[in-house]
Amino acid sequence: MPRSGSTLIESILSMNNEVYDLGEINILEESFLEQKQINQELTLTDIYWKKISKYAKKFNITTNKWLYNYQYAGIISREIINAKIIHCFRNPLDNILSIFRANFAYGNEYSSSLVDTAKVYIDQEEVMTEYKNRFRSKIYDLNYDSLVANPNEEIKSLISWLDWKWEDNYLSPHLNKRSVSTASNIQVRSPINSKSIGGWKNYKDMLQPSIQMLTQTKKYRDLL
Repeated sequence: MPRSGSTLIESILSMNNEVYDLGEINILEESFLEQKQINQELTLTDIYWKKISKYAKKFNITTNKWLYNYQYAGIISREIINAKIIHCFRNPLDNILSIFRANFAYGNEYSSSLVDTAKVYIDQEEVMTEYKNRFRSKIYDLNYDSLVANPNEEIKSLISWLDWKWEDNYLSPHLNKRSVSTASNIQVRSPINSKSIGGWKNYKDMLQPSIQMLTQTKKYRDLL
């Protein structure tokens, strides 16, 4: 989801000098649609790697945080060689509130509605739950709330899952000089902190439309 911590995670991972961060670029979906048009003469890996090479010729590892890649998580797991998926998530109401505040540009019209944003949140949770059941070893759960509360432990766990060598600079993503063009460009320049956790409680009345949507789903009844 937007505003789920994905920009922070990309900053952490790109502290590795072998990593090139593609940011929010929709080349995965483009590659999938292109493969369908050519009757699968090339693999999805071949097409995707060709597109990546235009941006990161000198890198063997890239990150792609296009926010709606979750819809293709099954295809990525099955067809993209060596792909690893990090599912970033956080408290649903903190997430929905942050999206609602962000005033996103064209293409994310749902974000102006608390009900529609809750529907999108629930959809991505259901989709990711299904793919985790089928491709558990390919998908890593990264809880943003846990990350900002215990960065040392959570970042070490992530780097270990990736099977990368540990470096202390992963703990200081705010020092990353990469360009950030998302709505998180200010926050990502600050040291990891938990200031945004639980902020939804100050807007509980306003968030009632989202709360009503979420409480229809068994998973969130106790949480809210």
